[in-house]
Amino acid sequence: MNLFKFFSFSSPAHNEKLQADAVLCGRSMVEMLGVLAIIGVLSVGAISGYSKAMMKYKLNKFSESINTLLNYALQYLPQFESSIGQTFYNEILYKLNIIPDGITYDTVSKIMYDIFDDKITVYRNHTEDNIKANILSISADTSDMSKQICRTALTVAKENAFALYSVSVKDDNDGDDGMYSTRLWGDNYCTSSVKCLRNMTVADAENVCDFCNDIEKRCRIMITWIQ
Repeated sequence: MNLFKFFSFSSPAHNEKLQADAVLCGRSMVEMLGVLAIIGVLSVGAISGYSKAMMKYKLNKFSESINTLLNYALQYLPQFESSIGQTFYNEILYKLNIIPDGITYDTVSKIMYDIFDDKITVYRNHTEDNIKANILSISADTSDMSKQICRTALTVAKENAFALYSVSVKDDNDGDDGMYSTRLWGDNYCTSSVKCLRNMTVADAENVCDFCNDIEKRCRIMITWIQ
């Protein structure tokens, strides 16, 4: 008798049992694809939820930091003299150590940046007839986020309407000669014939922020108060 053959082959009944056990222990391709599909859906949902939560956090941080910066500027800028023309105050605010959390300052360019890396400049236009218009300017060039940034900035302005002259938005691609949006006026300059910050509606904010609606555009939000 060939002992190798004897010990190398099992009985038909034994082979059938092994095959049955293999079926019970394994997974079909359809089942595996189903599991992978479920994991994929859950992953997409988790990523989407995380992205929305992060965006909400950034917008809240932007709102908080711009509101704080505006209030510091309203408080401190009247203390500084200026000559005819433009005077920039970013460096002074930095040296006073009052640039709020959520805004960074570049010591080389002397420009501030918000949490979206948009440029922020605080300056004064001092006219020959001694009008001092202080401006907090935000250049929103975060493409698809620009309109949300604009609406958030308008909400901050509305909360401070009692101290402001006006808020407007312009197409920042055309320099100082670019087109401006409808102006929203502060409390002391609000009349029945103009749009006022304190009465700003969602539709008003959408209209003013239309300059930020195009992904190819960079818009500038200008919050102004008179000293």
